[in-house]
Amino acid sequence: MGGAFFQSVVLAFAIVTVMASGISAHAGVSRLMYVMGRDGVLPKKFFGYISPKTSPRPEHLAGGRDLPDRRFLSLEFVVALISFGALTAFSFVNLSVICSYGFRDGRMKTPKDFLNFFVVPLLGFISIGALWLEVEDTSLKAGIAWAAVGIIYLAWLTKGFRKPTPQHHFSDDES
Repeated sequence: MGGAFFQSVVLAFAIVTVMASGISAHAGVSRLMYVMGRDGVLPKKFFGYISPKTSPRPEHLAGGRDLPDRRFLSLEFVVALISFGALTAFSFVNLSVICSYGFRDGRMKTPKDFLNFFVVPLLGFISIGALWLEVEDTSLKAGIAWAAVGIIYLAWLTKGFRKPTPQHHFSDDES
């Protein structure tokens, strides 16, 4: 409707917003890897150090690599794999509310508490369960394989689950 000029303006805005989104995602991934390195989840020497002089740091390089490589994985597969991760996270958030607030803290004494800390998270978990039925089969297998790698790494990190798992330690500069 607006012609070639309007299409060019829309395309320019789309490019800028995609770049801004990518830069913020890169910064978030880099920060996450730094914190995990600082707290001992990832190798501290490589990820847990901020140099006052040099950039980029290893976590910036790792976060900016072309992984998953577009030559090996389709965009649809990557999106489905991200969906696997999101569904996993949201499933555990709902279960955590039930376990933490409902059972551990004993906050199911009133009907309102029972609704807030058991019924609503259970319904959330069930609705996410319905979404699990739509996950692409190859993504499900790849997600389970990636989770297995994470469990094996955690077992190695905790010496066969005999040591406590590394914990995030908030510092004064974090909010």
